[in-house]
Amino acid sequence: MNDLMLKTAQELSSEQAGGHGDRWGVLTGGADALFDNLGVVIQESEWFDTGVVDKAAIQAVVADGQPSCFPLLYTGKEKGTSRTGAMSLHVPNQANKEIQLWSAYPFFGDGVEIEGVVDQILVHPNHIEATLEIGLESGVLIKAFDPLFCQARALYATGERYRFSLSALAMRPPGHIEKVIDDPDEIRQHHARRAWAEKHGQWTKEDEEAALAAWEPQSPEDLEPIRWNIGGGTMLFPSSNGFSDDALYLGEVVQVTTNAANILGTSFWRVDVIVVRSEEIESLTIPIYVSENLFDGEWRPSIGEQVTGNAWMQAYVKARR
Repeated sequence: MNDLMLKTAQELSSEQAGGHGDRWGVLTGGADALFDNLGVVIQESEWFDTGVVDKAAIQAVVADGQPSCFPLLYTGKEKGTSRTGAMSLHVPNQANKEIQLWSAYPFFGDGVEIEGVVDQILVHPNHIEATLEIGLESGVLIKAFDPLFCQARALYATGERYRFSLSALAMRPPGHIEKVIDDPDEIRQHHARRAWAEKHGQWTKEDEEAALAAWEPQSPEDLEPIRWNIGGGTMLFPSSNGFSDDALYLGEVVQVTTNAANILGTSFWRVDVIVVRSEEIESLTIPIYVSENLFDGEWRPSIGEQVTGNAWMQAYVKARR
């Protein structure tokens, strides 16, 4: 087996990692939806088994100084019948032998399967959560929160390929009219990334510095706010002004499922969006879960529409390839 990537993981600051308050904010009642139901969430939760847990390897990681941790999932349904709900992480307190709740977040276990290599592990300050940088064979880079990192942290090894379940939580309502970029740094990033992709066929995270260095505005108009009709385009970029696992997406809606999930009384639509489409590389469709609280007025996404927005990416490992 290749080297364990946990040993060379980069640690994020609290500001980079962010908290889960914004994630709970899309639910009715916000974080209070969790706090008001915390007893039920813990007492009626279940072990979420991905089938790839190596108990001996995890014990070795814990013996090496990493915190012991186990995840529990509350779905509000009969156990074993749902893969979506409130995920909580629990850590044994060695001093008094009690179990402590360290973290909790919305979890969407029904995603699309992708295969890729873990290029980098970005560990959160609590050391039981992490953001993964996943490189697909197509060259596309995905930065996503690993909701089951405490189970998988002893699995990820340098250069090995894994099959992941990928999904996303919409952090604001999908837009369907016009995209506007008015931040000066984001304007430069946008032009640089597109220019690099046009010249080299694709853009990846490793190209960011070179792309920015290579791009120069040709006129004052190149630095003005960017507005465009989003019809026909696709895009998936790490957000430049959000947390480490937030992303900006743009693409066509190919499937809509109403009431696809319910977490603590909040209903979610599942909106499948093509965010990568090319003749040269494999297309990528992401299921984006949208809280009904985010919809404004009568508009709802429909098949064939182009949408754009900001989403929190999730990916957990299902198998080693």
